[in-house]
Amino acid sequence: MSIPTHHITQLKNSRWFLLVLITAALSLAVACGSTDEGAAAPAPEVDDALNEVSRIFSPNKSLTFDDYVAAGWKKSKQYDTETVPEATDIWYGFFNSKNIEIRFYPSHEIAKTAGFENASSAIDQSFREGGQYGASNRGAGSTAVTKYQAFAVVGNTVMLCEQSIETCIALADILDG
Repeated sequence: MSIPTHHITQLKNSRWFLLVLITAALSLAVACGSTDEGAAAPAPEVDDALNEVSRIFSPNKSLTFDDYVAAGWKKSKQYDTETVPEATDIWYGFFNSKNIEIRFYPSHEIAKTAGFENASSAIDQSFREGGQYGASNRGAGSTAVTKYQAFAVVGNTVMLCEQSIETCIALADILDG
């Protein structure tokens, strides 16, 4: 008894389809795996260039100015919120000898949407376009000359960081306790 050729072809195609389906399911399971709530995950809503210079932390935290000061951030100057939509307070200061601007928002949701969008436009434009660090980007204070290359959304705040995301991560780690 011989099996018709079209049945053999169907069987081979079914095996390939099943292999592709299993591979896709495993990939999805790995991608959707659980993560530590306080972990420094790249921001999922942005292009690849921003993934390297931005993070979102602590979605359930509501931070205050005093929380940052207690974590070792040194305040320097308060800025007007007029240039940063939906921000309730903006402070410029230092952490680990690096400039960090902190923007406060009413909630994590607003920080990760409006705050994220504003911060992404405030960081070094030439870097985002594939160039070198150091283009003329500025924080909320229009007379400031600080050049920010990274930012992090931490709870209800957004930190703009002078040179790299590592400074934001170090301060966020302290804030997480």
